[in-house]
Amino acid sequence: MAPSTSAPTSRPARLLVRLGMLAMLLLAFALRAYRLDFQSFWSDEGISLQRAALGLPAMLDAMPVEHLPGYFILLHFWLPATGGHDFALRFLSLWPSVLSVALLYRLGVDLGYRPAGLAAALLLATNGFQIWYAQEARMYSWLLAASLLSTIALWRLLALDGRRRDRARWGWGITYALATAATVYLHLFGALTPLAQTIFMAGWLAVRRDGRGFGRWLAAATGALLLFLPWLPRVLGIFAFGGWRDAGDPAEIPWRYLAAFTVSDAMPEPWRTPLVWFYALLALAGLLFWWRVRRSAGFLLATSLLAPMLAVIALAVRNPDYHERYAIVVAAPLLLLAAGSIGWLDWRTGQSHRARSRANPAAQALAVMAMLALAAMNLLAVQRHYTDATLHKPDFRGAAATIMAGLAPGDVVLVDGPDPNKVFLHYYRGAAPVIAVSELERTPLAEADAALRERTNGARRAWELLYFHAPASVQVWLATQGWATEPSYHNGIRVTLYGLDAGSGVTTPLDIAFGPDLTLERVTLDTLTPQPGDLLRVTTDWFTQAAAPEYKFSLRLHDAADTLVQSVDYTPQNWFAPTNVWVVGQPARDQRGLLLSPDLPPGDYRLTLRLYEPDTGAPVMTAAGEDVLLATLTVRKAGTP
Repeated sequence: MAPSTSAPTSRPARLLVRLGMLAMLLLAFALRAYRLDFQSFWSDEGISLQRAALGLPAMLDAMPVEHLPGYFILLHFWLPATGGHDFALRFLSLWPSVLSVALLYRLGVDLGYRPAGLAAALLLATNGFQIWYAQEARMYSWLLAASLLSTIALWRLLALDGRRRDRARWGWGITYALATAATVYLHLFGALTPLAQTIFMAGWLAVRRDGRGFGRWLAAATGALLLFLPWLPRVLGIFAFGGWRDAGDPAEIPWRYLAAFTVSDAMPEPWRTPLVWFYALLALAGLLFWWRVRRSAGFLLATSLLAPMLAVIALAVRNPDYHERYAIVVAAPLLLLAAGSIGWLDWRTGQSHRARSRANPAAQALAVMAMLALAAMNLLAVQRHYTDATLHKPDFRGAAATIMAGLAPGDVVLVDGPDPNKVFLHYYRGAAPVIAVSELERTPLAEADAALRERTNGARRAWELLYFHAPASVQVWLATQGWATEPSYHNGIRVTLYGLDAGSGVTTPLDIAFGPDLTLERVTLDTLTPQPGDLLRVTTDWFTQAAAPEYKFSLRLHDAADTLVQSVDYTPQNWFAPTNVWVVGQPARDQRGLLLSPDLPPGDYRLTLRLYEPDTGAPVMTAAGEDVLLATLTVRKAGTP
């Protein structure tokens, strides 16, 4: 192999490079450690915790075919030191992500162009996609680090010659075998790394005729295969796995991967699309640079990028599960190719090694400014990654805190989503029982009614967690058998408190017409003397004279001075029975819960109801005015009988 084109020529230059790398590593650490535990765990991280908490034999026996045990074994031994804290649990993913920054720099140096290694390390350190997975209790940051170490070991094996070869052959061969086996043990898509390396080595043998180098690699690769051999029979079952997601379009893979590994999904428009195209041009220019300066390095980077991409596209034709994180190993060659484009800023590119080794300060300054500009744009995406809640994980922690803050004796928690043991119970410490009801999602209403009555028997209130699917049978039952309060939303998780049947209440006849369409016949309240913090159950019975538009309801509480102190606007029956679907000539009912403020002062209050057009806010007029009095309440002091 040709000597490096980028070795610093003076002690101050070497010191500057080392200080620069130290600063990058500190920056990478700071960006990944900042708000490491800000977001709650989500379902995939919950799976990690569940698996890692098992004994090793049970874990390995229960491992599904689509997962490999590498990360879960690491987390199993890490768990006792964490105390269950999110920061400590995720820290296991943080440090290999920082290590990848150093390894990418090392690979750039080994391939022969130190400035590209520095630039690629900076881009990796500030990349929002890398930061996201450094802050997740999953295997992806480990996957990238292991893949980089495998590639470095491969290159070192090929570079061995003379006595140096004799001294280092075993060390780098063992390193390659261990790192390559670890890459595959971490994730099925880790096999993309040895796949690309095999294609590269076939080309190496054909062009370089280096039988010794090929033999060293083949021996090390055989070692990696032997290390993975015990798990190989389990892996073969993957061909029967259909994936987790609905089918997608394989044609979108190149753009999705390029965008994620360069600017990340958090990069806002109008910057995102132009920057992705700019990175694509940089990668093409970098490939030409590497090819001209060191063809074998260019071929390795091109193979490491293109072979996995083509393999993923081929797999996606059969299996739609091709999320970017699975192929995180592609990020390293992509960024090294893009970083190699700075070599063209030096007019000496393509000249002799001696000419290239002389510094070109102007070109170096321009390259530094270009990479700093790209890193600054990365930080724009990182800032959005930290602050934009629409990009965040489902907030199980916030949902659990909301429930625990409002729990009362006799409550029950109904979880209509994936197994609450995965994440919810990691945060929930309340006394109310937690009951999973997700299996009732598509159950006929009669069967769901029987099951839910049994599960809520004796409960006065039910907290509902709905996530990962649209409202279905459970929500219909709660809307018709309970009194819904205003829900809260936690990044895709809906939390709603329902009052359940509290027995007979106080009924007041009204017979008030709301326009020509609807007549409010009567109202029933479970009590006229509530206490602060009580859930007041309000039932209104109607008759439909004519087809009505879709009205919004506004339930309002006024104090003795007629000041509005509480209100809730909603669609009848918790959105399941809007007024425009009420049947003409038939009765209709709405049940709504009003959760009284815990700070509500004792005294007399008026409870009124208003109907209005949702588009204009125009109220529906009645003989009693805009707001119809439903009841006069006397709020008692908390704790009084």
